[in-house]
Amino acid sequence: MNSGIHIYRTNQFNKQVRTSYEGRLGECTVELFPRAGVADSWEKRDVEYKGEICTFTGMTYDCAVKNYSDSVISDWSLRVNIRRDCFINNSWCGTVEIHQMDRDTGEEKVQTLDLRDYKKDEIKIKHYFVTQDLFIPLTAGDYIIYHPSLASGEMPVQAFNGEAGRVILGFIFYQFKGREVFFDASIKYQLHKGFFQGTAPKILILCFAVWIMLFIVRIIFVFTFSTLKKENASVIRAISKIYYNLYKANLDNDAFQEIRSIDSVHKIFADFTSARTAFEKIPDILYKHENMDEVRDFYNVDTWKERLKDTDICSADFKAVDLINNSGSCWIRTNLIVCKRNAKKEPVEIICGLQDVDEEVREREENKLMMERFTTDLSNEVAEQTLHIQEIQRKVVSSLGDMIGSRDGNTGGHVKRSSDVVEIIVKEIIRRNASGNPIPKYKKITEKIGEEIIRAAPMHDLGKIFIDTSILCKPGKLTPEEYDIMKTHSEHSGEIVNLILRDVEEQSFVDIAYNIARYHHERWDGKGYPEGESGGKIGEGIPIEARIMAIADVYDALVSKRCYKEAMSFEMANKIMLEGMGTQFDPAMKEIFTACRPDLERYYSENPDD
Repeated sequence: MNSGIHIYRTNQFNKQVRTSYEGRLGECTVELFPRAGVADSWEKRDVEYKGEICTFTGMTYDCAVKNYSDSVISDWSLRVNIRRDCFINNSWCGTVEIHQMDRDTGEEKVQTLDLRDYKKDEIKIKHYFVTQDLFIPLTAGDYIIYHPSLASGEMPVQAFNGEAGRVILGFIFYQFKGREVFFDASIKYQLHKGFFQGTAPKILILCFAVWIMLFIVRIIFVFTFSTLKKENASVIRAISKIYYNLYKANLDNDAFQEIRSIDSVHKIFADFTSARTAFEKIPDILYKHENMDEVRDFYNVDTWKERLKDTDICSADFKAVDLINNSGSCWIRTNLIVCKRNAKKEPVEIICGLQDVDEEVREREENKLMMERFTTDLSNEVAEQTLHIQEIQRKVVSSLGDMIGSRDGNTGGHVKRSSDVVEIIVKEIIRRNASGNPIPKYKKITEKIGEEIIRAAPMHDLGKIFIDTSILCKPGKLTPEEYDIMKTHSEHSGEIVNLILRDVEEQSFVDIAYNIARYHHERWDGKGYPEGESGGKIGEGIPIEARIMAIADVYDALVSKRCYKEAMSFEMANKIMLEGMGTQFDPAMKEIFTACRPDLERYYSENPDD
């Protein structure tokens, strides 16, 4: 009978699928971290990706799987959850099951690949090749499952003993330069516990040995606590090294017994026989007022069975009255320890012990306070440096705008006016979003994104610094050749923005500024430049911030005086703008532009073109 029970329990143990998460200690741990070597981080500079020139940072990540248990990990798999968009390039030595979500269709695509040995035509999920390197895009919410290689010794994982209980595997991830790869990992695994193989007598011997051990443990347990009950001097001395107050409670019959207390507490609790009454009194006597609510919750006898249902000990640190030294307050740790359970595995007898942890807690609090001060100082310094860099950038952009304005006599004023128009439009969009009446496709423009669009607007025409003055200031109509040269200013503007902002601004702002500078002359019908319909810049393919800039750019050109024309009336300009909705401009902007018209006309009336 005993041998059968042992075999059944061992089999159940071996079948159980367990999970361990990164950063948690336990019988099996997993840690995913960047390799620290000099050659394990590199850049892939100025390469073409989706028609654009980009710089990527590659990084080697190691993953350590460790077995601290006394059993063998017989089977395991690693799951890596992607928290920020990135690309996976390689892994070793097993295979990777990639779960990739198509954000357009909502369909999940799954494929298992050996990233060290594959054929290009076998890859079915979304992927790219950048200078012959495989780039599989992963977006936030995607995940990969790594299946270990039996041939490479990644499975099974022996019980931990120095290096014997560890497996190291690796990945290569890429990210746009300046961004970091964020992910977390978990591992599913099965432990294999061996039992005596062969004949039934061996199993019976094992069961008998276990029974003898349990019997001895039981004798020791009974002897120890019966000795405590009699206040045996040697046991009390041993316990006093840990606990200076010790009580026992029986939750079935509400019995209370003081095992050991300092004199001042003993006088209060020596005559108590009810656990409930005694523990209700403890908070009033021992603890400081500021943590009284938490203390009463901890000593609530009615909740002890539930709290100790799946554990043998729970503890908490509280600020208490220093009854030992009579010197104000100190930190003590209160422990609830189960020493007996009933047939339903519910706790019945519980030991409550108090131990002095004042020095430990005060040191921890001091270290925490020191770290908070350091973090605050560092944050303030970073904020100051960020503001300084942004101020330098604004001055650089302003100087470039003035330089361009001095060349054609109107661009400098155009930069200021069109940027103010962008601010009027963006604030109307944010107002609508906040009021619950948004234009759906512009609903994602938050106050932060709106501020970045407004801040980026003055950079949209920086590329005109490369245009010859004879073309820039020509009073008449440009020839086709001259117009082709003029159109290159948007590409130059994007290049300048990248040069100025790269490595000193958040990537989100760099992207917005680049889109405004490069694409503000694209048209809704695909007839704009520099890419137009052939480059996918048609309709919804045009970045939202560029659509807003296009409205501001054209409106200012209409109502302002230029070297080749006089200023147009508000009525005529409004008519032309509305006629362009759906051809030159996003038709969804019609309602926003109409709402902004009074503010725009007031602005231009108060700020006439000089």
